[in-house]
Amino acid sequence: MIEIYLRLVDKILTPVILLIAIFLFLRGHDLPGGGFIAGLVAASAIELTILARGTQATRDRYGPWAVPLAGAGLTIAVSAALLGMYSGGFFRSIWLEFYVGGEKLKLGTPQLFDLGVMLVVIGMAITYLLRLGEAAEAAVAEQSRLSSQTKESHR
Repeated sequence: MIEIYLRLVDKILTPVILLIAIFLFLRGHDLPGGGFIAGLVAASAIELTILARGTQATRDRYGPWAVPLAGAGLTIAVSAALLGMYSGGFFRSIWLEFYVGGEKLKLGTPQLFDLGVMLVVIGMAITYLLRLGEAAEAAVAEQSRLSSQTKESHR
């Protein structure tokens, strides 16, 4: 019965948690937040899915994305550093300004770097959480096997 509640919570909270991660990412350059904390918050949504649906279902859903996300993130973060170096200094910021709805929007290499960090954190967290889930499931299976052997030996 608890699985039904967990799946319902997962279905409702996962999109909310991911929206919070996006919010933290977008405000991170000027205020508290950024790529690292946004990646950790997004990873908590993955952990909720593992708890609600199990390791295998989560692996099927997110597993194929783990390594490509981390690789893309590393590429993006290094590219942000190289763009700054190309323009005159290591990690020098390059900014583009846009006007959206009358508001000035500044995008630059710091956001690009934060995006890379966020993707690396999410990719590595998926890998770590799935392996941790597999180890926990294996330990539970072993405990169950030992418990059933003990019951049979006492008969």
